[in-house]
Amino acid sequence: MALVGYPELIANTRDENDSTQVKHLTDYYNKLGQWCDAAKEEAVASTRDVPELNEIATCLDYLAGMQWREQMPSYRAKPVSNEILSMFWETIGLLTDIKPMFHVTDLGRDSKFSRHQKLLNQLAKGWAKTSRFERSLAFCTMFGMLTSAPAKIWWNPFARGYSGDPMDGDISFDYIPPNSLLRLGINSNDLQEDECVIYRKVQTLEWIKRMFPRMGPLVRPEEARSKYTVDVQAPVTVMPQLFQQLSPGMKRLMGAADKNVIESVYPKAEVCEYWMKDSSRNESTKTVLMGPKESAWCYEVKPGKMLYPRGRLVIRANGVTLYDEPSPYYHRRFPFSILGLYAVPWQQYALSVISPWMKQQDIMNQIMAGVLQCVKKAVNPPLLAPKTAIHPEALRAIDSSKPNLKISYNSMATAPAWGNPPVVPPYVLQAYMMTQKSMRESSGAQAIGDALSKKQVPSGDSLEKIQFTKTTPVRVMGRNIEDFVNDIGGMWTADAIQFYDAGRRVQMLGMSGLVPEDVEDVPGSMIPDGFTGEDFVRRWHFFADKGSLLNVQHQEKIPIAFAMRKQRDISRDTLFDILDWNIDRKKNADELAEEGKTLMAAQAAAHAKGHK
Repeated sequence: MALVGYPELIANTRDENDSTQVKHLTDYYNKLGQWCDAAKEEAVASTRDVPELNEIATCLDYLAGMQWREQMPSYRAKPVSNEILSMFWETIGLLTDIKPMFHVTDLGRDSKFSRHQKLLNQLAKGWAKTSRFERSLAFCTMFGMLTSAPAKIWWNPFARGYSGDPMDGDISFDYIPPNSLLRLGINSNDLQEDECVIYRKVQTLEWIKRMFPRMGPLVRPEEARSKYTVDVQAPVTVMPQLFQQLSPGMKRLMGAADKNVIESVYPKAEVCEYWMKDSSRNESTKTVLMGPKESAWCYEVKPGKMLYPRGRLVIRANGVTLYDEPSPYYHRRFPFSILGLYAVPWQQYALSVISPWMKQQDIMNQIMAGVLQCVKKAVNPPLLAPKTAIHPEALRAIDSSKPNLKISYNSMATAPAWGNPPVVPPYVLQAYMMTQKSMRESSGAQAIGDALSKKQVPSGDSLEKIQFTKTTPVRVMGRNIEDFVNDIGGMWTADAIQFYDAGRRVQMLGMSGLVPEDVEDVPGSMIPDGFTGEDFVRRWHFFADKGSLLNVQHQEKIPIAFAMRKQRDISRDTLFDILDWNIDRKKNADELAEEGKTLMAAQAAAHAKGHK
């Protein structure tokens, strides 16, 4: 049965008048809240001095063209040759030119699960096409250009609507800003080795109430996130047109403040999810039920056994504990994965791809500013003359760009003369080109420029191959994206086995979405009898074909596939799998059969006519 929603906090006592147990629960949740707040404060403090996180705002400014940080006089040129923006989109274009070929396979290679394998592959392809997976992956790649880019894959009760119907739920793949995921108790570069992971996101109070119907109404809005400011309005006694022309001081004298603060119609609060490893055990003498009975993941814990073998999840918002239950996922992992395009082993956050470009961009902007300043002096040269040669009033009226300009000066003084324009040394532009080439070499654009400079220009296909094969950073980043997709895909496979019941599978694939296990002891579940949920999901592995994320490497396989099909070394279905053109195979087979019948009828008619 699919998970309908997050269960609310439910008191362990059935008797609300039992003041002893109520007091115990109150103290427990107060201490839990204090621990969570302290954990969040520690995690936030550990990220304050991370250069990659601190540079995110600066990187975005550079992409937007706001690249001059130093104060300069208004007459000085501040040109922006926004090479960094073109490099950014060039690299994103290469990394998102994807058509990933992936497969879900049974590691045990048991033939009785071949139906499950085919079904999971069909579900994965259908989900990827309907869940905007490629767009989310592209956004993760954009965040990955700044530093480590986390993502969350989870069962979302409201992924397809807000009615609360079980069919509204689905697996969601969300991109996350780098500073929204905090890590505590770090044991290695692997996120799954951490002791605690904190995910924070600002949500409206309406969303919180929908997700947590019982505890959500207790959450109060955060003032800083629930107000907005507007400019002052004109008093009723003053025309709005005249009021806008007044200075700020005069507006205040007219009875108006600088800004008006207004409450938002959708107040918000920050929701924090604490995913942690908890070693607590059942110290009682009775078997304890963990999780609500109606969920797809509840389980029993015998005395002395761990209460949270899958991990623990606590959710809080503005001091209110909304949720405190075991982690719902059979895969027993934090539902997060981190994409690091330039991940390195000696630090938590991946190196920024854009940060080195910014330093090179500053060099190019400085050179352009100097060249433009020389151009200005050449177009409008200074007039050099003794102070006694021209009257100050006449000197201010002189415009060097005026045609047939005539200047009167004192004949007793040295004659005025226009200053010679400065000469730009050759090495200035050479330095500019060297810096530009260095930037382009890390994005793939330089490979095309080198190819076009040859006497014999390669064909379009060859240019594309050159662009990929000559760009080592792009290939490194492509391999890191493949690992990221494999990690996300592995958790998706486990979630699909756990949450896609018979009804959901029939909705997506029709009657072909059913498996024999749907009629066993747990109706609607594809997990066979004799397997626990954790044991069964461990049998399955998701992997993307190496090199399939880069389109050019996929295109190289197509001519080979056609040649093998021509020699009858592969079947038609295998060829369609390699092409991945979304061909309706049944319709194609029917059309081929119909064409064959038509051709045979035409040949028979021609043969009969020839005999006559």
